[in-house]
Amino acid sequence: NGFRFFRIRASKDGQRLSRQRMILPRRWKYGRSLSLLAFLAAVVMGFFLVQFLLFPYLDDPKPLKPQRPHDAPLPRRTSASTTHPRRSPLPRGWDRPVEVTSAAVAERKTVAKRVLVEARGGGDGIEDVSERVHAFYYPWYAAPDTDGEYQHWNHQIMPHWQRAVTNRYPQGNHIPPSNIGANFYPTLGPYSSLNRTVAYQHMLWYKRAGIGVCVVSWYPPDAFDQAQEASIEHSDAVVPLLLEAAQRAGIKVAFHIEPYKDRTALSVAEDIRYLIRTYGRSPAFYRSRDHANRPVVYVYDSYHTPAAEWASVLSPRGSHSIRGTEFDAVILALWVKGESPTSSSGIEQFFIQSSFDGAYTYFAGSKFAWGSNPHNWPDLSSTTSRARLLFSPSVGPGYIDTRVRPWNGGNTIPRSGGQQYDMVFRSAVSVCPDFISITSFNEWHEGTQIEPAMPMSQVRSFWKGNRGTGGSFGWSKLEGYK
Repeated sequence: NGFRFFRIRASKDGQRLSRQRMILPRRWKYGRSLSLLAFLAAVVMGFFLVQFLLFPYLDDPKPLKPQRPHDAPLPRRTSASTTHPRRSPLPRGWDRPVEVTSAAVAERKTVAKRVLVEARGGGDGIEDVSERVHAFYYPWYAAPDTDGEYQHWNHQIMPHWQRAVTNRYPQGNHIPPSNIGANFYPTLGPYSSLNRTVAYQHMLWYKRAGIGVCVVSWYPPDAFDQAQEASIEHSDAVVPLLLEAAQRAGIKVAFHIEPYKDRTALSVAEDIRYLIRTYGRSPAFYRSRDHANRPVVYVYDSYHTPAAEWASVLSPRGSHSIRGTEFDAVILALWVKGESPTSSSGIEQFFIQSSFDGAYTYFAGSKFAWGSNPHNWPDLSSTTSRARLLFSPSVGPGYIDTRVRPWNGGNTIPRSGGQQYDMVFRSAVSVCPDFISITSFNEWHEGTQIEPAMPMSQVRSFWKGNRGTGGSFGWSKLEGYK
């Protein structure tokens, strides 16, 4: 059954042959169909038999779920050693010197892969977070439903310092909601940082990514900076909201003190006192258990202030020192470059003289500063370790700001489908840092955000429904989605 049968008939002359198909009985045709169905049924039954009856005995019945100690998610770093310049990345016994062998290299790669899984939302789930992984958070966004107007989403298109270049590009401000000052479009839409639901969703995303600390950009209430008026307006007002949301989500909040008019070392010391007095009793206020339970504070553009001035508040012998008081904290300075743009020379002396506790690199790409280049992080790690300083390399998924600086395409760093983020994260883990800081959670203007963005197909649908809200700037798509 199921085959065609032919009979051969010779021509009269015996030289040519022809084939005539035999007419099969009808029951043969039905038999062929039934045979095919029986064969398929046997295949399906065999598959389920192997899947559910045999495999449980051939494999480990335990769930294949990566396990990670909660108390040591990242390899820790100890002081420098001339005998063993590298330290084992093992979570347990991290302070034990080891020889650099192929096994140690393999284990280092395993740790890097684990941290990458955590940072991208994998791992053991949303309960698995590390307080040694920090992400910078920007609270400067406003929307009409909460604030009466848009702020920052309507970012100005920045002029170039040469008027001829400026004239080549659109000018003015973006007009939300369909036209915003960013190359990606947020899943939540152009939101307000003072929206309680938004704040809580952000903290849940932190937790799901395994990020234990939200480092919020902060200005003191009485600060003045005309260029950042909207940022200052929201900065202190959003902190109670974030602390509440972070406490509910089970993560912590630290602070990133921004530059403002007439900022000095003394004013920063007063800022730290204010933060601890005002928010220090919150369960979500971050204190590092590895550093005498002190708060951790990042200070942006710290290199603009002389080391001697910083020493007056950060040295134990300083005339206005916060050391040894209830306002003592772990203070991290921004590391951009050394005495020359291509080396770290001189920077170690600055940190020693200023009495900062450590350094971070902030910028999300190797194009911006010597300190932000991952190839230089082993040198930075050795320098900070030698000086007994903490090190927090800053990693980012990419960079693109051409919606606010359309002339700046040369500094774009493509995300490459996540490969850029993976590469810099591995580079950070490989130097066994004290912290890893992520630039950023939601700096949308510069395209460094890891906050979820809306797929481009949905953005186009959104634009079609909002044609009257300002699509006149000449861009047919958001360049960040390339």
